Amino acid sequence: MDETIANQPREEIKAEVINLSGGIIDTVESERVYITQGGANRIVASEVELLQGGAATIHGETVHVERGVAIAVRGGEVSLEDSNAGAVVADGTSMTGSRVGVVVAGQVEMENSNTVILLARDVHGSVETVLDTRGALLAGLVSGICVGLVLSVFKMLSRRS
Repeated sequence: MDETIANQPREEIKAEVINLSGGIIDTVESERVYITQGGANRIVASEVELLQGGAATIHGETVHVERGVAIAVRGGEVSLEDSNAGAVVADGTSMTGSRVGVVVAGQVEMENSNTVILLARDVHGSVETVLDTRGALLAGLVSGICVGLVLSVFKMLSRRS
C-alpha cells in the first residue's frame, strides 16, 4: 500500500510506503517514509528520507536528512546533509555541512560539520567538537565530583540544624 499525503493533518498513519508533501503528522509507522517540506512528531520506519522537513524523533534502519531538523535520531545508518540534530545514535553516521549536539556511533564520517559531544569508535574527516570521548569522560568525572561535594556539604549543614 502506497499512501501519498499532501497538506492533510493527521494523527497517525500506517502504510507500507508513505509520501508526505507539505503536511504535518503526529506518528508515522511504515516500511519506507519520504517527507518533503513537511514534518512528523515520531517516525518509525526501515527507510526514512526527510527533505527540508522536521521531526522530533526518527527511528529507522536507514535515515537520510537533507536540509532538515530532527531532535533525536536512532538508526543503523544515519546520513545528514546541511541539517541539524539534537542527538544521533547509530552504527554509522555520515555528516556533511551539519550540526549535531551529541553523536554516539560506531563509525562517523564528517565533512564541514561539528558536534558538541562525539563518542565514536572510528572517526573520518575533519572533526570539530567541543568535547571528544576523552573530554566527555573527564567532564563526567568532574561533574560527578562536584555534585558529590555539594551533596556532602548540604548533608553536613542539615545535621547541624
